[in-house]
Amino acid sequence: MLVRYLNILSPILLGISAVLIAYSIYLVFLVVPNEAIMGPVQRIFYFHVGSAIAAYCAIAVLLVCSLAYLARREEAFDAIAEAAAEVALLMCTIVLVSGMIWANSAWNTWFRWEPRLVTFLLLWLLLLAYWGLRQFGDPARVAAHCAVLGILGAINVPIVVYSIKLLPHMVQLHPEVVERQGLKDPLFKTAMFWSMGAMVAFQMFLTVFRTRIGLLERELLRRKSRL
Repeated sequence: MLVRYLNILSPILLGISAVLIAYSIYLVFLVVPNEAIMGPVQRIFYFHVGSAIAAYCAIAVLLVCSLAYLARREEAFDAIAEAAAEVALLMCTIVLVSGMIWANSAWNTWFRWEPRLVTFLLLWLLLLAYWGLRQFGDPARVAAHCAVLGILGAINVPIVVYSIKLLPHMVQLHPEVVERQGLKDPLFKTAMFWSMGAMVAFQMFLTVFRTRIGLLERELLRRKSRL
């Protein structure tokens, strides 16, 4: 039953995300002017922030499904959690790569050991460890172990978001650069809104699509075990 609903939902989300991404690209590269201080490189900011929001949404799904799996031990929750974790890892990778490109122009360095960046790197490493555990863990217990690791990764998200406020005494260039972006212009805000929506919709499509694959993989393993 779940697979049937996912089969219906997948093309709908694909169409929505395709339209939103196309419109966001149009806004970012053809409508929004260059930012006064950083120039053209500031355009990566829209996809950088949008990918971060999409990653947090995927991690929220990971958290809920991990808790649900530990409570009910249902295969569907494990499949959704696995899909959400992989999509979150992809989005976090986009955030890190785009952030490094941006940082090299803004700070003249690819990476700074400040709280926001270090905690986000830790989040990425936890998701990478989740993926590795899925590949090489004990098949009989990997679902439960991954559920625990997924919860630990989700706990790290508030630390990333509030790291600037939690450690105000430390040198942090990240918020300073954001505040200087001149986002008071309505065009900047419009592009930001659509880019965030596009990346979140794309994340939803990828999660649904990967869940379909995961459920089919589990069904194939069941049939092989019967043979």
